[in-house]
Order: sequence, then structure tokens, then C-alpha cells
Amino acid sequence: MRIALYGGSFDPPHSGHIGIAMAAVESLHLDRVLMAPVGRQPLKQDQAPSPFEDRMIMVQLACAGHPPLAASAIDAPHLDGRYNYTYDTLERLRETLPAVDELFCLVGADSLRTLRQWHRAAEALMLAQWIVAARPGFTLEALETLLPAGMHVGPPEHGDGWLRMSLTKPPESLAGNSQSGTLWLLPGLCYEVSATELRAALAGDPSEIPRQVLDPQVAAYAREHRLYNHA
Repeated sequence: MRIALYGGSFDPPHSGHIGIAMAAVESLHLDRVLMAPVGRQPLKQDQAPSPFEDRMIMVQLACAGHPPLAASAIDAPHLDGRYNYTYDTLERLRETLPAVDELFCLVGADSLRTLRQWHRAAEALMLAQWIVAARPGFTLEALETLLPAGMHVGPPEHGDGWLRMSLTKPPESLAGNSQSGTLWLLPGLCYEVSATELRAALAGDPSEIPRQVLDPQVAAYAREHRLYNHA
């Protein structure tokens, strides 16, 4: 099977998240995308997300009409309060899958802006094939500047709705060997949805939110549990 991890705050999960996941499914023939709310993000310490349990339920509701998508608790908060790192999550997920399964990691291009600050970023890029969902105008040159220092991107191979490139990680010592990985780029995806604006709308009149932007069941759950009334 071809399985992708798609992590994020998902606070709330909206049409942009679902659109990116389904675009990856259709373009790369994925069998399953695991949408995993993140427990505690080290680079977003100034943000207080909704409780993990509520975000899990909202993701389950958002995935309900899209069979290839499934909510996953693999990135749940640690009992000891440690941060959640993508490297650790991918490593843990790989251990649960049969060796023949292909593992992917799906991210939006915007989230790559902090990639160089991620825990063991270069090594994480080697644990799975990475899929980058990019907005119109995102270039390969921009991608190169976001990768960890020393990583090399090979020439792109063009397909139907995707570009595939090899990634090379330099050896950590002169005696070591370089490692290689694969990066897929899905260009031209445009889902202009602001989670901040959605939270504000959910604190007011959610009936003003088009169902094309937020699943009505997700909106109803958020309102019933007053998740964003403090927004």
C-alpha cells in the first residue's frame, strides 16, 4: 500500500486540508492518507490549539465523506509533555507498517518555511517520500532554499500533475555514505482558507461559513462545544 502521513493542527480541519489530501491521493495513487492532529508543536509555542480530543473528532468528521482519508492519533500528545516531532512520528509509523508498504509524508509548501528548524530535519526527509503541496507560483528554486543545508535536489521528472525529484543527504562524516530520498511536488494547488478567520466565524455566526469551506458537521461540533468562543 501507499500510505501518507499528513500532520497539522487541524484547528479546525477545513476544505484546504481535504483538498490537498485528495489531490495527493489522485495524483500519486495513494491508498490512504492518515490525517494526524499534532499534540504539541515546538515551533508554535505561542499558539494554544483546541484540545487534542476535539481536533481528532473534527478530523474524523471531515474525513467521513472521503474514503481514502482517515483520522490518526499517531501524533497524540505525549504523557510527559514532550514535543511532537515529525521525525519521531514517521519512525514510529514506519514500524507499524509492513515492509512492502510505501510511506509518504504530505506537507503544504508554507510549512516548509521553518523546515531548517525542525528536529532532525534532514534525517526526516530520508524516512519517507515527501509530498509538497504548492500554491501557484511556488518554484523549484524556492524549494532549494528551504531544504536543510547541504541537501541536493536532482532534476525534476514531470508527470501528470506532479514533479518528482531525488533528494541527496550528504554524509555526516568523511567516512560515511550519502543518503538518497524522493520528493514529489504537486504544483498549482490553490485553497485560500484562513483558519484564523474560520475560528472567528465559528465564535460568531457559523451559518455564514459556506459548506464548501468547512464541513457542516465540523462547524456544528465546534459550535456545540464552544471551541472558539475565546477567539
